[in-house]
Amino acid sequence: MSRSQSCLYACLIATLACGGSSPAAQIPAASAPSPAAPAPQVRHAPVAPVALEEYFKIRRFGSRGGVLISFSHDEQLVAYLNDEGGRADIWVQPVAGGEAKQLTRADGFVHTLAFSPTSDVLAFEADVGGDELPHLYLTDSKGSTPRDLTPQMPAGSRTMFVEWADDGKTFLYLSSERDARYLDLYEYDLAKNKPTRLWESSGKLSLSDISRNHKRFIITETNSDADSNLYLLERGSTKPTLLTAHTGEVLHEPRGFSKDAKTLYLTSDAEGEFTGLYAMDLAKKAQKPVLKTNWDVEHARYSQAFKYFLTTVNEDGSSALTVTDGATQQAVKLPAPPPGGSWFPLSWSPRDRYLGVRLQGDAGPSAPYVIDLQALTARQVADPLPASLREHKMAVGESVRIPSFDGKPVPAFVYRPEGAAGLRPAIIDVHGGPTAQSRREFDRFRQYLVSKGYVVLVPNVRGSTGYGKAYTKLDNLDLGGGPLKDVVACKQWLVKEANVDPAEVVVLGASYGGYMALAAATFTPKEFAANVDYFGVSDLKSLVESFPPYWQTDAEFIYRKFGDPKNPEHAQYQHDRSPGFFVDQIEKPLLVVQGDKDARVKKDQSDRIVDALKKRNVPVHYLVLENEGHGFSKNENYLAAYKITDCFLDRYIYGDTSVEVKQ
Repeated sequence: MSRSQSCLYACLIATLACGGSSPAAQIPAASAPSPAAPAPQVRHAPVAPVALEEYFKIRRFGSRGGVLISFSHDEQLVAYLNDEGGRADIWVQPVAGGEAKQLTRADGFVHTLAFSPTSDVLAFEADVGGDELPHLYLTDSKGSTPRDLTPQMPAGSRTMFVEWADDGKTFLYLSSERDARYLDLYEYDLAKNKPTRLWESSGKLSLSDISRNHKRFIITETNSDADSNLYLLERGSTKPTLLTAHTGEVLHEPRGFSKDAKTLYLTSDAEGEFTGLYAMDLAKKAQKPVLKTNWDVEHARYSQAFKYFLTTVNEDGSSALTVTDGATQQAVKLPAPPPGGSWFPLSWSPRDRYLGVRLQGDAGPSAPYVIDLQALTARQVADPLPASLREHKMAVGESVRIPSFDGKPVPAFVYRPEGAAGLRPAIIDVHGGPTAQSRREFDRFRQYLVSKGYVVLVPNVRGSTGYGKAYTKLDNLDLGGGPLKDVVACKQWLVKEANVDPAEVVVLGASYGGYMALAAATFTPKEFAANVDYFGVSDLKSLVESFPPYWQTDAEFIYRKFGDPKNPEHAQYQHDRSPGFFVDQIEKPLLVVQGDKDARVKKDQSDRIVDALKKRNVPVHYLVLENEGHGFSKNENYLAAYKITDCFLDRYIYGDTSVEVKQ
């Protein structure tokens, strides 16, 4: 997933509409009295059955922290994110249903929200313009003016809310105010209006879990995306104890404590390709298996009042949720999700009556639900669909395995349009990360593209998670190599198996997906018809050197993928796999969309690509979104990015020369 610096943001939406038909060129008549030659035919792009703008009336219920839900102390209210006001803010409504009220008006991403378990106090964190430097705030269900608890933090510092204490008198949070490279653990006392630092992070160490009584902490040592250790830190101590001594690469992740904090639940892939769930006796450091499958066990945790225990398993991009009674170990029969969807757990109410979940699936938009464990019912908190799309049939992905250049299968979802036979154009939509996974989830722009006649393929190229630890490691120091060959194999499969025109295939993506689009444009310049890059990496060395300082604890993981600039061999790899050094090889049209405040992929990464292509007169279009970071927080900016993409594809894939790609 060309710009002029003088583009006015205020005119952004108005100037991004696809242009109308231009007059056809006429061939001058010869001097002899013969009829004029017919005007050349202009090929017109198809018109979608539902306009793109209607898809952006679909409500979003997530932000930088994903879909978030929190219940009030009396279990009467539920707070959640909703973009009805133009961007994702916190709203609240009665748990039983009723009128919703907007509580915040953030100027960036809301990262976390959590009601106090004992009183009407709501904590949340939010940044400014997507700068990824959130402050911590308190408000309430009435929407009182948020109070910044960290106003004196040094510039460049950030906070991260962790958890309320059961008595509601204190809460834990992380902050980089001591050292911008590390997130230290603090406890905030509401009565004293004062924080106390409990633990200082350093090196590869970061806080990853806490016991309910806030006396035991789990510290993670991150060696790579395939290797980690867990340590136990007792409150008041400064020296953590290693829990997961091992040889080789093993990924360990904490999943919560028992009520007495004597047992730690953790996932580990020590015994196979996929992570299983284990229970560790912390006194003996001995663990026993709880759940093992041929997929990753992703989540496991007791409910707020320890009445229930839940697990989720990632089954080919869908979450399989199981809730058991904590006393009897018997499974609780949950209400079924809508067809084609699955429940993903978010939070419990204080006394375990309600479980907040989001609906996950590609048949309809993600939406928050409240499951009543007493009545065994599920209520949709808010309807995401506008009236214009409620009767519109959405495309459902087919899970496929595509053989790549070395015979390894690339897991993917393919979305096919309905209608008459004939060769189709196609979009290969690559996820960000790279250590991430495209899940079976709804994407409004993807649905719009399918409605216009595109086949959309969503691959999990090598390096993706969810398909075994060996697969995740395949892109280490090979970005732009094997993963790009996977994308080429995906194109070949589309041509052979999905009736796709080989001359009308596009690579599109955001972040790492944007890098893949640039790599496709640069390293396989004749393979794809055009490419679309949303804030993608063009220079691996500059990327690593400009990463936010608070990513220091993940440095080893970053170097495994992107290379260490201080290592001469890695430096050569970074040069050879950076599209920015090979712009002279790009031949096909390119669209670049970039937020000017991006803290991860700096704007100059895009500037250099665009400037070089302009000098070579290669078709390039550049949209810079003001006051946006790594991703887009404002609805109008989402729409602007996808409208210019729609115009770009109409012109260069459907060949509609009447369309102007304005920016």
